[in-house]
Amino acid sequence: MAKIKILDELLASKIAAGEVVERPASVVKELMENALDAGATSISVHIIEGGKRLIRIVDNGHGISKEDAPLAFYRHATSKISSEDDLYSIRTMGFRGEALSSISSIARVTLKTRRPEDISGTMVVIEGSTTPEVSEDGTPEGTSIEVKDLFFNTPARLKFLRSNESEYGKILDVFKKIALINPDKRFKIIHGSGRALETAPGTLKQRIADLFGIEVIKSLIEVKSPHLTGFISSPDLTFPTSKGIYTYVNGRAIRDKGVNRAIIDGYGSIIDSRYPFAVLDLIIPFEDVDVNIHPTKSEVRFKNTRFIYDSVKYAIRGALSTGLLPSKAAPSISYSSRPVYGNNLSYPVSQSKESFAAETAPFYFDEPVERRLEFHRDTEEVKNPELLELDTIGQVWGEFLLAQSKANGGELYLIDQHGAAERSAFERLKKQFMEAKIKRQMLLLPERIETTPEERDSINESMDYLDRLGFEIMPFGPSIKTGGETFLLKSVPDLLSAKSCGTLIRDLAEELSSVGGSSRVEDRIEEALMRIACHSVIRGPRPLTREEGNALIREMVKIDFAGHCPHGRPVIKKFTRSEIEVMFKR
Repeated sequence: MAKIKILDELLASKIAAGEVVERPASVVKELMENALDAGATSISVHIIEGGKRLIRIVDNGHGISKEDAPLAFYRHATSKISSEDDLYSIRTMGFRGEALSSISSIARVTLKTRRPEDISGTMVVIEGSTTPEVSEDGTPEGTSIEVKDLFFNTPARLKFLRSNESEYGKILDVFKKIALINPDKRFKIIHGSGRALETAPGTLKQRIADLFGIEVIKSLIEVKSPHLTGFISSPDLTFPTSKGIYTYVNGRAIRDKGVNRAIIDGYGSIIDSRYPFAVLDLIIPFEDVDVNIHPTKSEVRFKNTRFIYDSVKYAIRGALSTGLLPSKAAPSISYSSRPVYGNNLSYPVSQSKESFAAETAPFYFDEPVERRLEFHRDTEEVKNPELLELDTIGQVWGEFLLAQSKANGGELYLIDQHGAAERSAFERLKKQFMEAKIKRQMLLLPERIETTPEERDSINESMDYLDRLGFEIMPFGPSIKTGGETFLLKSVPDLLSAKSCGTLIRDLAEELSSVGGSSRVEDRIEEALMRIACHSVIRGPRPLTREEGNALIREMVKIDFAGHCPHGRPVIKKFTRSEIEVMFKR
């Protein structure tokens, strides 16, 4: 007796559906892409119970004829390709002819459609791969499709779905990916009886603001090259994961590790192993990319991967050098002429662009070394007494302090001001945390933090840790834009009193929510303190006055940092006079 059996058509269709429809978000993706292929300029999405009960998508596209409407539900029925050659130059979002067939095999589907030239429309009702029922309908121009009771005939698949809120969060992510790359079209989504998230036609920058908030706009840098367009964030806006990176090829959302790697390499070391926010579209000949890799069409294969990597990497570098780091074009040694801020290691940005060159003659503190040592003994233990003699004499590229002392016949120090300030803030926070004395600053106006369902769960799970770190947070109702919760941030650690902390809170919650009873609690807390410290201090080029440079050095006197920042990078390099003389063969 033969052991190999040919599966019946119904079971085979359910297996095939599993490749296309993983969850409700997959249905939304396929149907929204079909609407775009139909020339729609307005797409509305209505979700009930995270898409398990109902997904309704309405568009104003060109519709389907009465003859073609029932054919659309047969497997591999498509109007987008007709020959094998078409597979090598695909210009539409869909082309495989599997979406409607797969969806209708595991759900109850009703399609209503009408072309502009038709007097009446067509309604098709199909349930679990049954024969389509076709009738006339007085539907408006365009197409409306309802998908009810997803996985009703495959209960095992239904059990693997997450909560309604989590499933809606994944739907919202799909919605954003499609809405982002089509800023000239109108989109709307609503979950249950909640308020709708709606976007009007406009520019890509306006669309980013609609979907992610106006604060993101402040950090955007435009990318414009022959093969890459879009926006990336400055180093001030980063994430611990790649969740903020949205990549496309010719308007098609993709997932590609090589492209993501090129983006990160384009930033180099300025984002410290983190990930930026990015919305980037690769524009290449259609024949140079194969999108027929997987039924979901999110994985692609490039004909020339090295060319793609280089195009992305150097487009990112070019955008950063133009939009962020013009001051690095040539070295400069200068002081800022703005007011002194004393020991405030946040170093507010100067409002004045004036500066004056370093004095040719060295200058030192008025009080002798012995007096300064005595001063520190009265307050805090001196960990690095050799630094007490240092005096700031200048700044290089706005990022490195130059300081000198008379010790050992003369010494020159080069100090990474970000690393030094970060280590100082970290040690101070760590001590306050261990003593349960982190100083808080109440915000005059609470900061609103919009979260996705996953981010909401992370914040709720890590609320106690966040409170111990100095953040006072309270829920403030559902978030319309992101599908999760709106939180109000009422107080922050005093180091962060002048900064927006929404992104930081999300990152900290993501790290801390998985702590639980783990033996890595202390490690996670230390990582959180490092992140707060990094967020609070100098980042990127920043002019400092002589007094501010000296204040930073005095903070370093108190810290046993062995010359490294919390991330392990060097902070300070010393050159003796004799070493410098040897360099110049004197």
